[in-house]
Amino acid sequence: MATLTDIENIARTYLRDFPKFFQTSFDVVGRTYDLSHINVDSESLWVAVYTTGSGSASALSASQYSLDERNGILRLANTYASGTKVLVEGYYYEWVTPTDLSFYTQRALEKHLHTINLSVDQLADVVINAIGIAAICECLWALMTEYSRDIDVITSESVHIPASQRFRMVQGLLAQWEKEYERHAANLNIGFDRLEVMNLRRVSRTTNRLVPLYKQKELGDFSPMERLWPEIDDGIVTPETKGDRLREDVYIDTTPPSGATTNAFY
Repeated sequence: MATLTDIENIARTYLRDFPKFFQTSFDVVGRTYDLSHINVDSESLWVAVYTTGSGSASALSASQYSLDERNGILRLANTYASGTKVLVEGYYYEWVTPTDLSFYTQRALEKHLHTINLSVDQLADVVINAIGIAAICECLWALMTEYSRDIDVITSESVHIPASQRFRMVQGLLAQWEKEYERHAANLNIGFDRLEVMNLRRVSRTTNRLVPLYKQKELGDFSPMERLWPEIDDGIVTPETKGDRLREDVYIDTTPPSGATTNAFY
């Protein structure tokens, strides 16, 4: 049974953005500390205070500090006496935090479920894999937007810092993954570009009703014709506005009859 976590794991594994361990300590000076790493995982973070002479560290609960995941900023809720050290251990990610990856995965999933009409746990493994690749594209789009603010630096001393190279790298990587996603989506016929087969309906000039549709049969099949009852939309393009209410007395809300016929003229 597939879940949203499975899609996140596929995207994380393909991106090779695995958690990396870090460990640091600070002498208590104020309340705010830079952990020197961005995209810190708040779930794995361990924060403790150590007082000289106590011999042991006292772990802090999540309510005793706040963490800025994306910028790696730790802020203590309380102040401590001088001589106290703050000990921090945890994991950080190179590109995206678990919170951001969950957001991108949900966006990728929404782009497919509206046409598949199934729940996540009913999707096949190959479809889950394709949605995972779509989540990768969502991540890379966000990273490319962030890296687009990097500007190359050229000084008079002939020092050249190609800061935009990171943007071009992600742009090329995104192009490759988009091509891979299109290949999967086209073969599975999912996503925004999926192909759909529809039957055009005609309204009879004599009865002002839709001409009925019948199930297709092979040549030489003389069995009774089977009527099809496709879903008919309400025809509302714009939302209802005040003073222009739709008439409700012209519709008959009944279940269509079922049966077979061999001769029908419209």
